[in-house]
Amino acid sequence: MLRTSFSWLLLPVLAFVVAACCGSVACDNREKNADTLFFEFAPSVTREAIETVYIVRTYTPDPTDIPKPTSLTPVRDTARLISTAVDSSTNRRLAIGNNSPFVATANRKLNAYTYEIYTVKSSTDTTKALRFTVSNILLEGGFNDEDGCCTYYKNTKKIIDINNGTQSETNIDLNKRSRVTLKP
Repeated sequence: MLRTSFSWLLLPVLAFVVAACCGSVACDNREKNADTLFFEFAPSVTREAIETVYIVRTYTPDPTDIPKPTSLTPVRDTARLISTAVDSSTNRRLAIGNNSPFVATANRKLNAYTYEIYTVKSSTDTTKALRFTVSNILLEGGFNDEDGCCTYYKNTKKIIDINNGTQSETNIDLNKRSRVTLKP
């Protein structure tokens, strides 16, 4: 009888101790950039050439999806990034994530899209000066309980293909290098 009462008393005390431990740990936002793709223009690219950078994401519905898509027309979104006189290096480094520079749509991750990064020759001549296509994005990951109190998403595979019109680079492992250099 005493043993049973002690067990019932020990259970809430143990629960309180565990809750106090986890309650005092602030969970930071480690997974914020877990799937983010980072790019940097090569040093040979001038500031003027990347004053305005466009990123276009394209989603092409898969006809084999269930339920069947209502339309098979590709859906495009465009983000326009402009450097300012105060910080002309704004567009030197780019990041494409699940929530930036585009808003997440229909619970899709960034690997559901292909991306085009381009600049134009001038405000009057809209011919594309630099053009890069990012495709075949492969993302894998899972949840990792690192400290016992907080669970984090951890990316385990981040591979892309990139093409600038003349050269292609395939199977770029972004878990082995921090960013992809965009070379003209």
